[in-house]
Amino acid sequence: MKKQLLSLVALVALLSACDNLKNPETKDQPQEATQDTAVVYREGEGPADAIDTSWDMTRAKLADVKYPEVSMSEVSVRGNDEYSVYGIEETVLFDTDKAEIRSGAGKALEQIAASIGQRYATGPVRVMGFADSRGDKSYNKELSAQRAEAVKNWLVANGKIDTGRVSLEPMGESQPIATNATAAGRQQNRRVEIAVRTK
Repeated sequence: MKKQLLSLVALVALLSACDNLKNPETKDQPQEATQDTAVVYREGEGPADAIDTSWDMTRAKLADVKYPEVSMSEVSVRGNDEYSVYGIEETVLFDTDKAEIRSGAGKALEQIAASIGQRYATGPVRVMGFADSRGDKSYNKELSAQRAEAVKNWLVANGKIDTGRVSLEPMGESQPIATNATAAGRQQNRRVEIAVRTK
């Protein structure tokens, strides 16, 4: 009798769970995605913190460009008619395992802020932090988030970019641009990119 009762309770719980999937009652639960969904849900974060997937900056679509106002070799720029992505080497911005901007990074950030002001006076700005694959994934994600936040704060305080225009995207160790098997490759993967689009 106990086995039958336990089986019945398990069956009711299973059916109830299936019913809740069809009709979620709480607003913070993930909903079924549709083809035109522009925002992706991240567990533990509300809609205000969701990822905007309408940005499509794959490397194949962005060629290296030269802007006269960006003269430092440590700053790279890729772009097309819609986007510009400013890349900064980690060694310019941060000490190893730190998220405080180095005192010598000001010139690079000043050139980027000036370029954004000249070319994208009102466009949205996304600061993306990246890490290499050494260490724990959650640590890498957190460090990349702290570094992106530090760059955003610098741009708002010193680059005269309105905070409402700037969003953050901590990428952690995802989207490496070089191999993580060598020290040189890992250094390239530890970077911050500042993406700007026209609208």
